[in-house]
Amino acid sequence: MERAWQWLREHQDDVAKVLFLAAGIYGVVAVSLHPPQFGPPTEMGNLAENLASTGSFSNPFFVLKTGPTAVTPPLYPFVLSILIRLLHNSNLVYIAAVIGCILANAFTAVLLPRISNLFYGDVIPGIIASVLWIPAMPLIPSYDVSYTIVGLIVFCLVAFRAAADQSHGTRFALVAGVIAAIVLLFNPATLLILAPWMLFLLWRGTAPIGTRVMSCCIIATLAALSIGGWGIRNYYRLGGFTVRATMGMTLYASNNNCAEVDIFRDQLYGCYNSHHPNTSLHEAELLRSLGEIQYDHRRISDTETWIRHHLRRFAVLTFWRTIAFWFPRTLPSATEILERGGYRIPEQVQGWITQRDVDAYVIRFITALSIPGLFIMAWRRMLITAYILAVSMIYPLMYYIVIADMRFRYPVLWLSLLPAGYFAYHLIALRPRPRKN
Repeated sequence: MERAWQWLREHQDDVAKVLFLAAGIYGVVAVSLHPPQFGPPTEMGNLAENLASTGSFSNPFFVLKTGPTAVTPPLYPFVLSILIRLLHNSNLVYIAAVIGCILANAFTAVLLPRISNLFYGDVIPGIIASVLWIPAMPLIPSYDVSYTIVGLIVFCLVAFRAAADQSHGTRFALVAGVIAAIVLLFNPATLLILAPWMLFLLWRGTAPIGTRVMSCCIIATLAALSIGGWGIRNYYRLGGFTVRATMGMTLYASNNNCAEVDIFRDQLYGCYNSHHPNTSLHEAELLRSLGEIQYDHRRISDTETWIRHHLRRFAVLTFWRTIAFWFPRTLPSATEILERGGYRIPEQVQGWITQRDVDAYVIRFITALSIPGLFIMAWRRMLITAYILAVSMIYPLMYYIVIADMRFRYPVLWLSLLPAGYFAYHLIALRPRPRKN
């Protein structure tokens, strides 16, 4: 087996091509069998349509026009709006968005061995991680998730060079800063992944401390200019500095008397739809009358009041949502939906449910493998363990108290894939060799 590992190490370019091709083929087959939902009525889809038609970043909700908004980060709706303007055909826009997701996922498959080499000094755990990644890839063209993941990995690779190359550290820092700015405009929550990496590089980078500090300052400045500029726009358009005015509505729609653990069941039984302004006319009218900032503050206050009076229910929801973040729930079968919901699900949606359950099982398997992988890394005192554990503890906290959705898991899935690949590699390597006669 060691010869096979060595061959893979010596033919990394060929392996990268195979992984890219495999991810691409899997993506094409998956979307052909189970076409994903795209565009409206998701907030990003609504915004993209409005940007394309009016040039205004406003009216994100399906049931009512509510004006200027900050409920989603700006970059991905802007990208979709460009596709709409260029292609002028909804089918072509869908195809382009799907191809974009598949390509981003394929690049992630190629980059995992590279980040593995950085973490472990070996590409093999990353190759195994890529193999695990392919059946778990997000094929969600209505959201930014595929681009966010590949952006995070590229940032880590480039920022490492900025903190390790004394001669060209400034150049790499500028590139890393631009990448960080882009990623934050895709998903501001990734700050909880980007910032710990910068702190790790300050601690363990190989360049002189002055170079590391300068590189991190450049990156932080560019990132702050990007997200700060978006916040200032929101201050003038909405009346308050914010990068995303969605916490209140999400908390309120996730924690109430009829709330379920995960979004699918919550939507199935109508609870989420009756509490969220995208589908509730009452909530949308209230938001329009108060403005997004004040609406968000009110719904945060309302949720805090509900939690105080329903501590046990909130604790139960939080517990199961914590489990669901790491081990995603499978969706009910079509038969269960028919019996409980009282209606027949279209065949296309049933196919999507099947695909969604496959993704959930693969992510469960990845998480299960990553736990002993992290134990081995900690036992061997691998410093990168500190970064992975820090992000794994900090990043999910906001998602433990809101409705569970597998989409929230993806930005840190790669940080589970690498320990999973590390453990799988050493598990295979520990197999007893056959005796020679």
